[in-house]
Amino acid sequence: VLPFPSQVVYNRVGKCGSRTVVLLLRILSEKHGFNLVTSDIHNKTRLTKNEQMELIKNISTAEQPYLFTRHVHFLNFSRFGGDQPVYINIIRDPVNRFLSNYFFRRFGDWRGEQNHMIRTPNMRQEERYLDINVCILENYPECSNPRLFYIIPYFCGQHPRCREPGEWALERAKLNVNENFLLVGILEELEDVLLLLERFLPHYFKDVLSIYKNP
Repeated sequence: VLPFPSQVVYNRVGKCGSRTVVLLLRILSEKHGFNLVTSDIHNKTRLTKNEQMELIKNISTAEQPYLFTRHVHFLNFSRFGGDQPVYINIIRDPVNRFLSNYFFRRFGDWRGEQNHMIRTPNMRQEERYLDINVCILENYPECSNPRLFYIIPYFCGQHPRCREPGEWALERAKLNVNENFLLVGILEELEDVLLLLERFLPHYFKDVLSIYKNP
């Protein structure tokens, strides 16, 4: 068990089970008395320098112990004079992730039947019901974009070069994972990931596995 970290950031990657983890965190924050800081911004992962400074300032002044969560590329707190928090994240098999996003854009999720209409208001009906095999085999842009679901910036950071697939971004992402992330789990092994979080961060995740398994 690590010395108790009072600042944890879960800069969650989209379509990698984060909805489930955030639901668990809501229960855990009430149970263990930590400050769960969430964001309503889901579609702005890249930030200007000023936006980075403002967000880091807001996070750093939150009541501790806190766990901050948002879809956002890695933020270097120390660059702006802040204390670097402990980072955690979860990633997923890229094919499963692609499938999840493809159908989510078309049909939403359990939060509301019309949710997808808000997210993709201009999608034509023939596009919404496009067979995924046709999309892939006929090289529709949605299914052939080489940047499709590029996750390296979530670990590389906000530098413009992090957005360009290549060796530099990959190596920087690996360095950040080694230096700043306590754990990067795999969704296909979620129970093991939750067990590790419970062992590493008991002040936040104690009993998480039993809560997850409870109907």
